[in-house]
Amino acid sequence: MKIGAQLFGVPEEVLKSELEHVLKFIGETGYDGVEFPFLLEAERELNQFGLDCVGVHVAPEQLVKHNELISYLSRHECRNLYVSGPLGWHDRSLGNFKTTCGFLNSLAELYAKEGIKLQYHNHDFEFLINRGETSTPFSILENELHFEHVDLCIDVGWLHLANVNVNDFLYEHSDKVSHLHLRDFANAESVALGQGSVPLPEVYKQLSELNRLKWVVVEFEPTSNFKTLFKQSWQHLNLLREKVA
Repeated sequence: MKIGAQLFGVPEEVLKSELEHVLKFIGETGYDGVEFPFLLEAERELNQFGLDCVGVHVAPEQLVKHNELISYLSRHECRNLYVSGPLGWHDRSLGNFKTTCGFLNSLAELYAKEGIKLQYHNHDFEFLINRGETSTPFSILENELHFEHVDLCIDVGWLHLANVNVNDFLYEHSDKVSHLHLRDFANAESVALGQGSVPLPEVYKQLSELNRLKWVVVEFEPTSNFKTLFKQSWQHLNLLREKVA
C-alpha cells in the first residue's frame, strides 16, 4: 500500500511558485506520491524526487477536455482522475446528481479506453438529506454510477462529519473503493491526522481487508503550516503501522 500527499493542503500560490521545494519536502518526509489539486506541470520534479503522480483532481465539467487531460496524465505517468460533487457544484438536488451520474458514466467509459480510471471523491453532503427530499445523494451515486469504469475515493473525514460509521461503510463498499483519503477533524476544523475525532486507528486496521485499495492519501485544508501537518500526519501513520504490526 502506497501513501500519498494531497497537495490541496498547500496554498495555491505557494504550490505554483515553490513547486520544487514542496515536492522535495514531500519526498524527504517519506511519502510515495502526490495528488495534484489542479493541472500542474511537474514531470521533472516528480522524477527528481522519486515521487509518483497519484492523480489529479478536476471538476466534472473539465472532463470534456479529453485530449488535454489524457495528454497531461500520459506525461505524468498517471492513470487516475478525481472528481467530486455534482455538475455546477451548488445544485446538490437528487435530480442533478442523477444527471451528473449519466455525464460521468459516459466520460468514464471514454477514459477507460485509455486505461484511465475515474475516482469519485466524496464530501459530507453526499450523505445528508436535502430539504424536501427523501434520500441522500449517495443513494443516487450508488445506484446510477457504472462501477466498472468508476471507483470510489472515500474521504473518511467527511464521512465522519456526516455521522456515517466509517468502518461499516468501508466494509459494505469494499468492492468499489480503490483510493482512500485520510483526513481528520476536530470540531469541524481540519487538523493533522491523530489530532481530531475521526477513528483513524480502527480505519487503519481495516485497510488490509480492502482488497482493491491502491493508494491512501493524506489530506487537509490549505494552510501555510502545511509542512507541520504533513510531518505530523506521517508520524501518526507510522504509529498506526507499528500498532497493526
